[in-house]
Amino acid sequence: MKRVSWAAVVLSALAVVPAAAQQPSLGGPLRLAYINSQMILANTPGRADAESAFAREMVGARTEVERMRAQLDSAVATYNRTQVAMTPAARQTREGELRQMDQRLRERASELDQSMQQREQELSAPLMRRINAVIEGIRAEMNISMIFDATAQGGGLVTADPALDLTPVVIQRLRAAGLPAPGADSTAAPRPTPAATPADTTRRPVTPPLRGRRP
Repeated sequence: MKRVSWAAVVLSALAVVPAAAQQPSLGGPLRLAYINSQMILANTPGRADAESAFAREMVGARTEVERMRAQLDSAVATYNRTQVAMTPAARQTREGELRQMDQRLRERASELDQSMQQREQELSAPLMRRINAVIEGIRAEMNISMIFDATAQGGGLVTADPALDLTPVVIQRLRAAGLPAPGADSTAAPRPTPAATPADTTRRPVTPPLRGRRP
C-alpha cells in the first residue's frame, strides 16, 4: 500500500485552457498568457489542510488492510504447520476457509481503494473550482484568448516572455480570497476540460493483490 501523491492527483484536474475562452475577432490580436500550475497549487489556501485530511484517512485504510493481511498470514502459517495431522476432509474444509479469507481481503482492499479515490476528488474539487474560477476571471478581465500551463506534460512551451506569466496574479488573488466558506465552492464557475495527466499520477491500489497465496 503506497501513499498517493496528492500534488500529482490534484494537478491532473487543473485546466490550462479555460473552456470559456473566447475566440478573438477577425483581424484582432490573439492575446496569450501562461501560468505555473504547480506553483499556484502550492500557494492555494486550504491545500495543506486538504492534503493532511487525506493523509489521515489513508492511514486508517492502510491499517485495516494490514490487519486483515496479518490475520490471513497467521491463518496460513497455522494451516501449514498442522495440515499433516488433518484428515483429507478437514484439509479441504480449511483450505476453503482460507480462500474465503483471501477473497474478503481482496474485496475489502478494492472497496477502500475506491473510497479513497472518491475522497480525494471530494477534497480536491473545491480547490480546483476556486483556482479555475480565478484563472477564468483574470482571462476575461484582461481579454486574454488562451492561458497555457508552462508545467503541463507535453505542453510544448519552450520559452516565453516573463511578462506573460500570470502566476503571481493568480496566487495573489487566491490568497486575498482566503479560505472558502463551507459550501461556497458550489457556486463557482463550471470546471473546464482537464489538462493532460502527468506521468506520475497513476493511482496505486490501497494494497497490491496477494501474490498467489494459496494453502
